[in-house]
Amino acid sequence: MKERDYALKIALKSKLEHDRRRFTMLRNKVMKEIRQAKANFFINIIGEAKGNSKLIWENLKKLTGKDHSNTAKRLEIMVNNNLTQDAVEIAIAFNSYFIDSVRVLTQNPSTCFLGSVLVNDTQPVFIIREVSESKVNKVISSLKNSKAKDVFGMDSTFLKNYKESLIGPITKVTNTSIGLGVFPRVWKSAIITAIFKSGDPANVSNYRPISILPVVSKVVEKCVAEQLIAHLNNSPFTLHSMQFGFRAKHSTETANCFLLENVKSKMDKGGAVGAVFLDLRKAFDTVNHEILITKLSKFNFSPDALRWMKSYLEGRTQCVRVSNELSPTRSYDVGVPQGSILGPLLFSLYINDLPSVCTGSEVQMYADDTVIYVHAKSKQQAAQELTTVMVQVTKWLSDSCLHLNVKKTVCMFFTKRATDATEPDVYVSGEKLQVVSDFKYLGIILDSNLSFKKHVKKVIQITKFNLANFRFIRNCLTTEVAKLYFKSMILPHLTYCLTSWAQACCTTLKPIQSGYKQALKVLDRKPNSHHHCHILRKHELLSWENLVQYTDACLVFKILNGLAPPPLNIFVKQKTQTYGSRSTRSAMRGDYSSPKEKHL
Repeated sequence: MKERDYALKIALKSKLEHDRRRFTMLRNKVMKEIRQAKANFFINIIGEAKGNSKLIWENLKKLTGKDHSNTAKRLEIMVNNNLTQDAVEIAIAFNSYFIDSVRVLTQNPSTCFLGSVLVNDTQPVFIIREVSESKVNKVISSLKNSKAKDVFGMDSTFLKNYKESLIGPITKVTNTSIGLGVFPRVWKSAIITAIFKSGDPANVSNYRPISILPVVSKVVEKCVAEQLIAHLNNSPFTLHSMQFGFRAKHSTETANCFLLENVKSKMDKGGAVGAVFLDLRKAFDTVNHEILITKLSKFNFSPDALRWMKSYLEGRTQCVRVSNELSPTRSYDVGVPQGSILGPLLFSLYINDLPSVCTGSEVQMYADDTVIYVHAKSKQQAAQELTTVMVQVTKWLSDSCLHLNVKKTVCMFFTKRATDATEPDVYVSGEKLQVVSDFKYLGIILDSNLSFKKHVKKVIQITKFNLANFRFIRNCLTTEVAKLYFKSMILPHLTYCLTSWAQACCTTLKPIQSGYKQALKVLDRKPNSHHHCHILRKHELLSWENLVQYTDACLVFKILNGLAPPPLNIFVKQKTQTYGSRSTRSAMRGDYSSPKEKHL
């Protein structure tokens, strides 16, 4: 570039043709190298991400100027009625709010569930067993790569890179912890990062905490979690079948699929389906330790296992980091550790008995995202039944030291008919719940008629934005890298929970099909007039119709082969039966059948 600039000065001064040609040659060479460097840049960031859309998007935001990772340096927070940019003051304010706001909710703990610890020797007892070095090696290798530093300045990438030297000490500490029934105190310190949600950026209440725990502690947690899951899967003491969160073979797709298929089948019978979507205030942070230990004993935990769990929960501390400045450390005595491996599993066990109090209704849970629904002849009857059920739910929440956020808890009525001008009311502790016509549940926007129009509109908005970036960088990418971008940044948005909403009417799905075709043409660098079928054959991709059928077939395959949650089995009947003494062709082939939904 220096040679190019010098050649330009010479050409302007001499005005000779050969000097002008030299400048032109150097200019073209610089442009070629810049384009090649840009291409290599995109190829590297997309290739190194290996399909991880989060990593790809982080680099693209930096390139397009949308990266806000340094906003903490310019953060202004209201502290003692004064705006401040001092990182230490802000960190202290965040830490005080995150701890004190929970303590306000847990001032009056319940003693309803407290009881004696009894072990049923006739049933499998959960005992935490010591682990081998090979097991620790396997667990460390399975940790996700992360460069988030814990209180000791370590991260999972460092641990994996030097695991050969660390396996022995970690195994010894793990087995000592299990043998003594004590979780190491130094592994109970967390660093909190405040993430802005919405609203006024100067208000600390508009931020949520993200916890970074000591990376070595996660190795011990995963070893214990795997043993606990094996105990739950091989004994009568198991998680409720309607708990879809943080379990093998369960996902948001299977949770949405079961809920929607169940609601559709009820709608086909006539009447209306009323649903209440619960919103718990700081659910993970308000778990009472004594109640949790009592509930764990009902899953046949041994006294030693309970002692280890109690040690794991108590005596935890946290500090907040803002612009590399740390607040003083403070302790907290309630809640399960967020960002941990055991935390979500323990919370699932904590709320496992919630469905037992919801008599006359159906309950579905995904961790703390809970929906309670009933089928009735009319919306008014459904509202009355939901009000009755919520009385039982409110009492259970109070006994469990959990708190319902009535303002964010909403009610919806699913029906084939058009929504009435006035909807019936559902009450909780004398307060009227908000009745909505649409609600976002586990990433899917549900509406009262299950038309999915708003969900499709939202998907199209996201896809168009990613597609615009794809057009911008496509000429810099090789075909393989472009396909990787297509499969990690565009296709996941179009196919998320596709089995739940792909049966909407053709008019609703038409924008999705159009967006899919546009993405294919950008992938192959073809104009809009080019037919997408040629691109499908060239890159061996599926058409939108075949993609929907393939996704449905994969889910059915999982159901038939025990790879999906057992509740989904009701939607795929067993093999076709023979009638009398005559065998039908479908029975001889071993065909399966599924119930037909009138609603579809």
